[in-house]
Amino acid sequence: MFKIQLILCLVFSPLLSAFPYGTQSFHITGRLICRGKPAQFVELQLINSRGYGEDNVEISDIVFSDPAGYFEVSGKMHQFYLIPAQIFIYHECFYDVGVHHGKCKSLRYEEVPKEFITEGPIPRITYEAGTINLEHGVFKEYLERCE
Repeated sequence: MFKIQLILCLVFSPLLSAFPYGTQSFHITGRLICRGKPAQFVELQLINSRGYGEDNVEISDIVFSDPAGYFEVSGKMHQFYLIPAQIFIYHECFYDVGVHHGKCKSLRYEEVPKEFITEGPIPRITYEAGTINLEHGVFKEYLERCE
């Protein structure tokens, strides 16, 4: 019995190294601005963008930027491939100031560089996204999505 287990381990161990990924974690910080001022209480979420459209998978819960526009989002996910993570930012930067638009928001997304993906459940490095100006980088199809 022991010989069979040893043979199976020797046969399958090279296959396991072909899947080097397991639990991967992320930690991202930054600041959001709109019209030159802090973008307060903007909704953010970390997404596994390997799926397209409705197939995106949530890595983190929804978080919000603080009154000064700063945000911090982190999450973890178990996959057998390198997770192509993005930060989805749902905002109202293009709307009239002070006018609430219900569930209608614009979507901007930022790629998380692969160098900032940590293997394991606890992130060891932080991706500092810097200051993100929400007036730029939103594509036409992502303006005013009402869900």
